[in-house]
Amino acid sequence: MPHSATLGDPEDGALRVDVEAAASVPRERRVYLEVFGCQMNKLDAELLLGALDDEGYRVTDRIEDAGIILYNTCAIREQAENRVFSKVGGLRSLKRQHPDTVIGILGCSAQNHQHDILKRFPWVGIVCGPGEFLRVPELILEARRRGQVAALDLEKPVHFVRKRNLGPNPYQAYVSVMRGCDMACTYCVVPRTRGPEISRPVREIVDECRALVADGVKEITLLGQTVNSYGKRLGPGRSVGLHHVLHELDRIPGLERVRFITSHPRFMSVELIDAMASLGTVCEYLHLPVQSGSDEVLRRMRRSHRIDHYYRTIDLCRERIPDLGIATDIIVGFCGETEKEFEETVELLERVRFQNAFIFRYSERSGTPAAEWPDDVADDVKRERNQSLLDLQLAIPAEERAKQVGTVTEVLVEGRSKTDASRWAGRNRRHEIVVFPAEDGEDLVGKLVDVEIDRATSVTLFGKRRAKAT
Repeated sequence: MPHSATLGDPEDGALRVDVEAAASVPRERRVYLEVFGCQMNKLDAELLLGALDDEGYRVTDRIEDAGIILYNTCAIREQAENRVFSKVGGLRSLKRQHPDTVIGILGCSAQNHQHDILKRFPWVGIVCGPGEFLRVPELILEARRRGQVAALDLEKPVHFVRKRNLGPNPYQAYVSVMRGCDMACTYCVVPRTRGPEISRPVREIVDECRALVADGVKEITLLGQTVNSYGKRLGPGRSVGLHHVLHELDRIPGLERVRFITSHPRFMSVELIDAMASLGTVCEYLHLPVQSGSDEVLRRMRRSHRIDHYYRTIDLCRERIPDLGIATDIIVGFCGETEKEFEETVELLERVRFQNAFIFRYSERSGTPAAEWPDDVADDVKRERNQSLLDLQLAIPAEERAKQVGTVTEVLVEGRSKTDASRWAGRNRRHEIVVFPAEDGEDLVGKLVDVEIDRATSVTLFGKRRAKAT
């Protein structure tokens, strides 16, 4: 692409698009798109851009040049929703200047707030949930005729044929294996905003991955809200799991790496762990959210797993996959969390020694069961507990990564280091950041390189290249 732009946060997997093409179409066919939230949102936006491109729309990175302004939103945290609504509120004057502009709110926040958005922001023309985002091209035409339209059905399967990879890097791609969530966590809006679990057929997933690999992709990350519960509703009498998908992908020539996110402790089957251990393409990395180290908190969260089960699962994974890197999610300050319950989470971090932990302060989400309970942990206590876990989690990976000094690790190069342009940066199979010196005139982006580690910090491994790139 001669002039590309990234839509969304580059640190979080922004989309890569050619914005020069926007000059070739009139303003009413120019689209400005911002993406917020999880990898599933990024993939939905990527598929949407493909659908818009097929209908003759082109993307611009200048909001003032767009005849269509779209926000693909996230409802997990209130702060993310407030950012979007603030942006939409600021578009009122632009809509007055250009009445034919179509403004759309898509994704989970659209599903979460539904018709309230059209009342609160009468200049918004489209409200479209994550179950119908591929209808946006027709919704644009309908909004221009009727003024406002809503598409919020979550019951229909989302069918698409992936034609190209618009992710942030041409050699890495996300692939959805399922949509929706059947869990009932009391703090979470996802089941309401994305609907029940619907798995895609194995053959459909494999065909998409083959096409992506033929287009230059080397690493594929399989996506699902609870990705390891894959297999539901594929047909009566069928017993299919994520391990079946992994075995099929392992046979694709040219596919170097496979990851999957996000897993649930309840669905870490022996068959899946064995597939991770035995298949050469499947990376030694597992994102397994625990949320709390306290059984009592987990009961209130309705997480359907307990800490003993989590520990046994971790032990089995490490027994079968000794070099496994494990990441998790943790919520501090959930309703009623006592000091003792918080200390059990501290004990969890010290025992498991996660490679990474994404730690969040609990915030009430309207419409969830927990929103009906007292949010009774004081904000200053939440902040103190959050910082305490962050400090601990900063120390543990530093100690663990120091053990890798002197070892050799395979790195898929992503580009120049953001802090030092004289170095290449990429990730190893454990999803750790690895940085090493660049040589004049070389281009290693998308290449696999062996790097010998000579230094480590809490977040990064540093080293020197050992052999030629592949």
